Amino acid sequence: MIPLKKLLAAAGLTLSLAVMPALAHHSNAAYDMEHQKTVEGTVKTVNWTNPHITFHIDVDAKDGEPGGEWAFEVSSPGVLTRSGWTKRSLQPGDHATFQFAPLRDGSPGGFLVRVTLPNGDVLSYSLTPAEEQ
Repeated sequence: MIPLKKLLAAAGLTLSLAVMPALAHHSNAAYDMEHQKTVEGTVKTVNWTNPHITFHIDVDAKDGEPGGEWAFEVSSPGVLTRSGWTKRSLQPGDHATFQFAPLRDGSPGGFLVRVTLPNGDVLSYSLTPAEEQ
């Protein structure tokens, strides 16, 4: 028979090994959250699937900066839905202003924080549910 302490230690180790990949997967280490940027562009494609929604944007050439296709990752469909987004909130062909945390490696894209539509509507989200009033 295995002593209780050894059994608990083995269970704890097993649980921590299962949780570590999930924590690493949800890290924002690839993004520079402290130096957010803004670009304007037109949505090219939307991938509204778990675990993260992605948007590919044709960024406008502006102020001597070249345009091109950028990829933005955002949270899960569940988080965006709870924040008021729908699959139709941002569709291919929509032009908008995108606020994002850039990729640390300098690649064109980042973690999407907020979208401002031409009519002034702002699409944003919260990772925590709103408090009940």
